Amino acid sequence: MFLKRKNVSIFGIRAVGKSSYLAMLIHVLSHTPHVFDFYIPDTVAAGYITNLMRWILRGEGPPPSKVGERMLIPVRIKIDRKNFEIKTYDLAGEDIERMGETFKQLIDIGDGYIFLIEPTPDPDKRVTQVWLIYRFVEYLTKGFSKKVGKPVAFTFTKNDIYNIKNAEKHFWEYTGVVFNLAHILNRLKKYAFFAVSAFGGDLETLKAQGKQPKPIDVEKPFFWVINNL
Repeated sequence: MFLKRKNVSIFGIRAVGKSSYLAMLIHVLSHTPHVFDFYIPDTVAAGYITNLMRWILRGEGPPPSKVGERMLIPVRIKIDRKNFEIKTYDLAGEDIERMGETFKQLIDIGDGYIFLIEPTPDPDKRVTQVWLIYRFVEYLTKGFSKKVGKPVAFTFTKNDIYNIKNAEKHFWEYTGVVFNLAHILNRLKKYAFFAVSAFGGDLETLKAQGKQPKPIDVEKPFFWVINNL
């Protein structure tokens, strides 16, 4: 029986790669040796992930999620003899950027979080992402009034482009231009930094070369969150 039901909420602005990350994470988990009894019990969610994988393997990125569209994806998984039912979510980045009710609901239901960040030099996106982190921590900690033990994995995406070697160092360099987040992150008891690539390269280039996408480290933030629940 899968008695431990945990929710992992995935955050990120529009086009950060949430759908790509989620699809390739599930792909990698389904082929990971020490993961057993892995399956998606919801047929609608399983079909959704299958369609995402078709888009990716055809050399196309998955279509963006529509505003207001929210897909709950329950994943049942056994890791090192421990049973979990993880619920992850795919929804439009615009909904998250608004920092409204959908944003708050994702925080409320989460037992752990994967916060996706694209380290783009675009100043508007940089500011939006930094303030999204700020508002996330503010809401999670009830206005910074208490420390919270829920794990948060701050995860840079598209690392085949950005080639980040030290995710923690890059986090402070990237966000510090906008705002010093150090004094608010100390309200979190468990957080870590990662850099991943859902495809391991440009999809069109890989397709032209006759190569399949090869995700890089997409499972690492997930397992870190699971191990710290």
